[in-house]
Amino acid sequence: MKIVLSGTPGVGKHTIAIILSSLFDKVPIVDINKIILSENLLISSQRSNHDVDIQKSFDFLTLLLSKKEYQDSIIVGHLVPYVIDPLLVDFVVILRRSPYELKKIYEERSYSQTKISDNIVAEILGIISYDALKNFEFSKLSELEIATSISPSLSAQKIVHMYGDKKQRSFGNIDWLPLIQNDPVMLKFLK
Repeated sequence: MKIVLSGTPGVGKHTIAIILSSLFDKVPIVDINKIILSENLLISSQRSNHDVDIQKSFDFLTLLLSKKEYQDSIIVGHLVPYVIDPLLVDFVVILRRSPYELKKIYEERSYSQTKISDNIVAEILGIISYDALKNFEFSKLSELEIATSISPSLSAQKIVHMYGDKKQRSFGNIDWLPLIQNDPVMLKFLK
């Protein structure tokens, strides 16, 4: 069993992964970001020293996830659609969160305005969902709305149920555009 949690930063991937791990008898959590940094799977560029080497990351994670100790695992990271071999996973959940909640989270994390804007646009447009759809079988995909008003434990339980019953999976139904279409504060992110 390999369950993937992805989504824009701030949606709750790590919080839910910890709960899921305990629900599945403490299966290991594979944190893609930590692995990329610890294994220095980065490329240098003139723009940034933190650009991910997608091919090196893909190759490294493919070998890692093929090991017996990771036969059952929860894989976490916003880069999942780009660095995980789709043949190695059973179920991919894209966590989605209201752009309004994300904006508050990013401000609390002291993200730069550019980082706030980039991540909010990615969430509004569903970039990670779109890229996951390009890389994984549709039958393996589901989206789940995360909200401050919903306990992470309930979200984790819902993922367990979706894993066991494919009829409970839903993909492509979360659309933030109607929510923000009359809000000039949010629309400015799309300009």
